[in-house]
Amino acid sequence: MKAIILAAGRGSRLYPITLNKPKGLLNVGPDEETILDRLIRQLKAVGVSDILMVVGYQKESLMNHFGTSIRYRIYENFAKTNNLHTLWSVKDELDDDVIITFADLVLHQDIFDGLMKSEANIAMTVDTSQVLDGTMRVLACDNRVKNITTTTSEEANGNFIGIAKFKKDGCKLLKDEMSKMINGHYDDYYTLAVDKLARKGAIIGCYDARNSIWREIDTKDEYDELQTIYKRFE
Repeated sequence: MKAIILAAGRGSRLYPITLNKPKGLLNVGPDEETILDRLIRQLKAVGVSDILMVVGYQKESLMNHFGTSIRYRIYENFAKTNNLHTLWSVKDELDDDVIITFADLVLHQDIFDGLMKSEANIAMTVDTSQVLDGTMRVLACDNRVKNITTTTSEEANGNFIGIAKFKKDGCKLLKDEMSKMINGHYDDYYTLAVDKLARKGAIIGCYDARNSIWREIDTKDEYDELQTIYKRFE
């Protein structure tokens, strides 16, 4: 199994602290470990050693920080597109079991442990303990994602937290669906392709992280809050 970390974006909602560094290199916790240091450490802890980081904004900072410990692909059009196109740029890597993750996540280790145990061809990690406005809404029931990304606030019962696992057959479904969208949808997330699959009747599994702590860091307030609660992640 490999992992693809989507780390090309600018993190503009965190300006000015991300003007000179990508938000994945923001420090978390007492030991100056960065968000991405932690994410990579946790992936390796569950046996994922082949890690590909898709870089764009401040790519030199990321590549210098991690050196030869991981692989890289450069996505140059990061300023004009969202991660549907970022992921499509490395579609050749979707050839076997893979974890796809956003680069701004701080997760408890048990989320990785639980996701790895999922047997679904596509397993989206969701949190059904609450519905948050700032994170991607989802409708999930009976261990299946019914819809995601296009989910209205009225029908939502949780949120996608930014990390998913695709088996080889799931990767094929994802690529086929993305291929129908790639001449447009420049502002969309790759999860829109998952939503289209679900709405066509494809079985989209889910791992519910409702009992785990996690944060997606998009704003300074979220980053500041993380510093105050970080001990809960250990």
